[in-house]
Amino acid sequence: MDTQEKKSTTKKPRKGQLDKERELARLYYFQGEAQKSIAERIGVSAVTINRWAKDGNWESLRAAKTISRKELVVKMLQKINERLESSDWTADEIIKAASAVEKLDKQTNIVTMMEVFAAFGNWLAARMQIDPELTPETVNVITKYQDIFINEQMSTTKVNFL
Repeated sequence: MDTQEKKSTTKKPRKGQLDKERELARLYYFQGEAQKSIAERIGVSAVTINRWAKDGNWESLRAAKTISRKELVVKMLQKINERLESSDWTADEIIKAASAVEKLDKQTNIVTMMEVFAAFGNWLAARMQIDPELTPETVNVITKYQDIFINEQMSTTKVNFL
């Protein structure tokens, strides 16, 4: 087979699939995963992850995203309290602010799911020390299905970061 034939038979990932992979990689990166680990989980090269991180300024974004949703709700409530004490809010503004806090407090999204999966993974790792039935193979299977779940959610959800 000559070079021309090889080029034509090599399959390139579709743009939509590549965008999903990049978004999932970004989510893992924001959760503190190492680039090499992300590359293995997503199925792309470490060089690709490094390029995506550099091009998307992920490091700065990850640093800015260190505030938890709970902390954000508390800060919003503090600001609302300050405004209420100054008496310069209309009833409509109070209702809108309360609604925003409620939505933020109750909203479950892919980032939340990943936070839960990460905490669960840490729990499993600690649990393996005392539970002989919990093996690395079992944890790998669980992680595999968590990744599949996140990938499926990514295909139907657009994630927006603060």
